[in-house]
Amino acid sequence: MMSMRRLSKYVAEGGFNPVLIDYPSGETTIELLAEGIFSGLPKGGKLHFVGHSLGGVLSVRVAKMLPDARRGRIVQIGAPNFGSEIAQRVAIFDKLIGPALAELVPHSGEDTVGLDIGAIAGTAAIPAYGLITGIEGLNDGKVSVVSAWGNAPEGNRISFPVAHSIMMQDRRVIDATVQFLKTGSFSV
Repeated sequence: MMSMRRLSKYVAEGGFNPVLIDYPSGETTIELLAEGIFSGLPKGGKLHFVGHSLGGVLSVRVAKMLPDARRGRIVQIGAPNFGSEIAQRVAIFDKLIGPALAELVPHSGEDTVGLDIGAIAGTAAIPAYGLITGIEGLNDGKVSVVSAWGNAPEGNRISFPVAHSIMMQDRRVIDATVQFLKTGSFSV
């Protein structure tokens, strides 16, 4: 949650009322995490979501639980929408990484029909790092661009030369996030 504070500040300056949500990613499944987040959401009004990594995956799950009238925009930052090869490589340590992260092995993605998603990918991984991670093509060191973009419409995808763990601190990512929340587009 601390890693999202800077982004939250700029989202607030953009006219939104951010609520930072912490969740025990190492303790339970994605489904149970989404249910826990959903149960703690503010009542009434339209809700927008911004999530980094697993938080982006959870944003989609939680938004799908809302009635259509309450669904706002979703910005996913480095979200492993199609999983990540790293999860597959460390699956033998599932007791250490937890059930939710173990679920993020490569897969075909989730149905996102009816959701207004903007997806931000990072491209700062050194190509040789792919020998260790198993990730092919452009990626942020943990998630490929293809997976981060997921099923977001082609016009709602953007990438920046930034690494996975610091994406939410990068000013270009922050500005793109606020832009998408305001307009539904990454275009200026």
